[in-house]
Formats: sequence, structure tokens, C-alpha cells
Amino acid sequence: MTESSSSRRYVILAEGRFEDRNAKTTHGLIAYGRKDAEVAAVIDSALSGRRVLDVMPSLRRNAPIVGTLREALRYSPNSILVGLAPAGGRLPESWIGILRNAAEAGLEIVSGLHQRLASMFPGANVWDVREPPENIPLFSGECFDVQPKVALTVGTNTAIGKMTTTLEIGLAAQKRGIAVEFVPTGQTGIVIAGWGICIDAVVSDFAAGASEQLVLEAAKRDPELIMVEGQGSLGHPAYSGVTTALLHGSCPDCLVLCADASLEKVFTRIPVPDLKEIIDLYEGVAALVKPAHVVAVSVNTEGLDEGTARAFVEGVAATTGLPTVDPVRSSADLILDAVLRAPKTAEVGT
Repeated sequence: MTESSSSRRYVILAEGRFEDRNAKTTHGLIAYGRKDAEVAAVIDSALSGRRVLDVMPSLRRNAPIVGTLREALRYSPNSILVGLAPAGGRLPESWIGILRNAAEAGLEIVSGLHQRLASMFPGANVWDVREPPENIPLFSGECFDVQPKVALTVGTNTAIGKMTTTLEIGLAAQKRGIAVEFVPTGQTGIVIAGWGICIDAVVSDFAAGASEQLVLEAAKRDPELIMVEGQGSLGHPAYSGVTTALLHGSCPDCLVLCADASLEKVFTRIPVPDLKEIIDLYEGVAALVKPAHVVAVSVNTEGLDEGTARAFVEGVAATTGLPTVDPVRSSADLILDAVLRAPKTAEVGT
């Protein structure tokens, strides 16, 4: 969980997948990475010769896209990031040789996959982001006494923008001069922030304790607002465990619901939950430990034209009665206002 003190100059390995929705580690680092985490180049031979902003202008930072590691080395990187987070978290076989050559060239390997790479590349400098720290305690309740306001993003589904929403709210707060801490709980957030714990890699009994420790660490930095990155969804059978651990362990004062305009099924034979029902569900599960209301809705309208996106946002706002916005397409200010208005809450029984 210790924050990295060294500056990194990354080449991102995204071979054939830069535009893939699952390349969220690639996209997240480029769009939101700290100033001491530069992106020197991206490897994707399908887009070689172009630049990041030519392909995905929403990412805000530019870098060349090259076809090979040899080309990438011309930009003097010191780390290579595995830029894909596939289902199951295992490395594509075709990438192993590229990473081996990178290690031989002296680059640090940074990976957020479930598959640990340190054992695959003996002698190399490897940061397995998903490796949790030792001696994580059980949930203690100390988080009940945290003074800054704590907000947690939750979702109707997985991979719909909880991290992005959390970061956008943080950026909006910073623009207003509000001291805010982003709490990273997944591999991409940790790469962006340089610290954190992958909650889904922690033994289940200790996942709430890990969530609590992250909030306690953020509180030491004396912020006015702590924004906790959500994971999974209560409605997704594969990831509901980590969602519950965060919902209880981080002791949030309020919740921001993230929804997706694609309306894809959550899982085989499991439809997207009704918005009002999932709001009630999140609030009910949170209230078992500490009451927290959903105060706003963030919607991902990627792929929609402006008119369709606007209509979807307005429809969600009408359905839920809550402030609703796509923070990437417009601004997170409306959500931030709702978070700031939310009161600090106490644990059950007080």
C-alpha cells in the first residue's frame, strides 16, 4: 500500500488492443496518471505511426503509438506496463516474449493481472500491482471515526466507469481548491495513483479490513473529501463479494451510482437491474453497517451521439429523481455538489 516514490516513464503494451474497452489500464494511466508517471509510447502494431489523441482524443494526453518494443525503446522508457485487464486476468501468450525482451533491456515490468509475473521473469524488476500487502487486519470499526467525508462509487454493472467517475469527481474538487484523496481499490487505480490495494486479491475475510485500511491511510493525508473507487456490482454474481467488502469496509457517508447506457446484460440470463431497485438495494446493504444514501447518478454514454446521450441522462434523472450527468462528456460538478451536500453519517446504533 506504500506510495511509490520513483518516477516512471512508461511504454504501454497494448498490442492489437489499444482501442479495446478492456484496455482500461492503458486508458486510465494515459488520461489520469500523475505527473511523475509519463507515457513515453504505446505498443500496438495495428495503429503504428499514429498518436494517442488521433485515435482516442478523450484521453487528454498524447504519446506516439509504435509497432515494436525496439521502436518504443527510442523514447527512453524505464517501465513497461501490461495495459490490458482481460476477464480472468491472465497474460496473452503473445505478449510474454515482448515482456521478456523488455526485462532484458532493463525495463521494470508493471502488471495488474491476477497472474503474478515475478515468478515468470526471475531476476527482473517486477511490480505485481495485485499482490496485496501482508498482515491486513480484519475490519475493526476504526473507520467509523474518520473525520473527512467519504464517498464511494457503486454500479449497476462492472466495467462501466466507477473509477473514471471517482477520478472526475476528484478533479472537479481540486479545481475548486478542495483537498481530496482518491482511494485506489483496483489495479488501474493503483497504477494511476502509485498506491492502494487490489481488494479483489485479498482473502475474503480480510477484504473489508483492507477497504478500511485504505480509507484510514487516505485520512492521514488531511483531505476534506475522500473518494473511494468502487468495484463490481451487487447485481453481478462474479464480483458482488468485493462490492460488499467495499460498501461495508470503507464506511462511506454517501454513494454515487454509476450506470451504463449500453444496457448490456450483467451476466448470462441476468438483466441490468432496475435503477430504483438497485439504489434501494445499495442503501439497504450499506445501512446494515453504516447508513449511506445514493446522492447522484453518473452515466456512461460512450458511443452515443449528443442528442441520444442527453435524452438518456434526462431519462435517468427523471427515473431516480437524482442529479445525473455523464462526467466525461460534460462535467462532474453536479455530482460533486450532491456529494458535498450529503451529511456525515454515523454507524448503526448511534
